[in-house]
Amino acid sequence: MPITRIYDQSDFPAILKWQALAFMRVEWPYIFEDDELFLTETYPPELNPIHFVVTEGETLMSYAAMVRTTLVHVGETFRVYGFGNMFTFPPYRKEGHGHKLLGMATELIETSDVDVGILYCDEKVESFYAAKGWIKMASPTRFGDPAQYEDGEEQRMMVFVSEKGRRYRHAFEEQPLYVDWTW
Repeated sequence: MPITRIYDQSDFPAILKWQALAFMRVEWPYIFEDDELFLTETYPPELNPIHFVVTEGETLMSYAAMVRTTLVHVGETFRVYGFGNMFTFPPYRKEGHGHKLLGMATELIETSDVDVGILYCDEKVESFYAAKGWIKMASPTRFGDPAQYEDGEEQRMMVFVSEKGRRYRHAFEEQPLYVDWTW
């Protein structure tokens, strides 16, 4: 019977990490370019990622992670949980594992002290995230700063957690968000 667990970075078993990295190399090869060609972590350890897994024994069936960071938007600093790297290996899809992990992560974000949760996804899976309360943002995500940037292609979805986050929701919906990378 599959087991669902949450691991801090320091407790994440190597056998699960390597399975997650193997999937990422195949599904998202663009992550593994230039200086990142031989990544050995799903996220930089200094960001203290939280790992969500569904396993059967030592077999990784489904995975997601999130990192805690801050970002400046419209002159304000926001505490953020960035959710990403979510996948289920093909033999285990359509069994509800992804929904379970997303639900666990969303609950953790909503009960935390962050201002907002942010994830990036393809348009074809927006409804999957929306079912757990994530809201599609109409404004673009841009890599860089207002003086020099490239437009991102992925859809940004958010949850607004704190009073400050909810107060600035319109700014996230209407103003471009500038980031260094999308988790």
